[in-house]
Amino acid sequence: MWLYRIGKRLVPPLISFYHRVEVFGRERFNPRRNYVVVGNHVSIIDPIYIAAFYPGILHFMAKKELFVKPFLRWLVTRLGAFPINREAADLGAIKKALRLLKEGESIGLFPEGTRAEKWDERAFKQGASYLAIKGATPVLPVIIFGSQKALPKGSKTLRPAKIRLLYGEPLFPMPEEGVDEFGMRIRKAMESLLSEGEARGWLE
Repeated sequence: MWLYRIGKRLVPPLISFYHRVEVFGRERFNPRRNYVVVGNHVSIIDPIYIAAFYPGILHFMAKKELFVKPFLRWLVTRLGAFPINREAADLGAIKKALRLLKEGESIGLFPEGTRAEKWDERAFKQGASYLAIKGATPVLPVIIFGSQKALPKGSKTLRPAKIRLLYGEPLFPMPEEGVDEFGMRIRKAMESLLSEGEARGWLE
């Protein structure tokens, strides 16, 4: 994880300057404990920015296609990511995620499964809910605003758009709460953060 630790020192100041990054809601959660971090996904840079400003190490579940080419596999692995097959129930990825949670590490994932220009509750998957319940770990929702303007889908040019991160309150699985019920609470929490950002004019 040496590359990750170097990046945590160098990357945040650089992107803070270029994209005038602001982070809100840090007071809502304990930065010393681990979480299942869930975010929206509107740009390919989202995991980089979410991980850069997360207080600890964040292991993202990333699509297995990123691990095909040797150099890219080497890079994303050393940045803490691990592969998941989005087309099937990937037991290996699930076991890896649960092992990390048991070791006190945080994992990150996008419940929509892939990038989408707008939030789509129909694409919402229950992976975070399942991992949080099985791993006895709270879920921490975070919404990123502006990344789709900084690097739109299909673009290769990083634009100087303002980016904001908004954290919500941690969500703890309740006793005997099912995956679907907890998943619905997670989805509603993320939608509430989107509405909060919209009220602040961040979706314009």
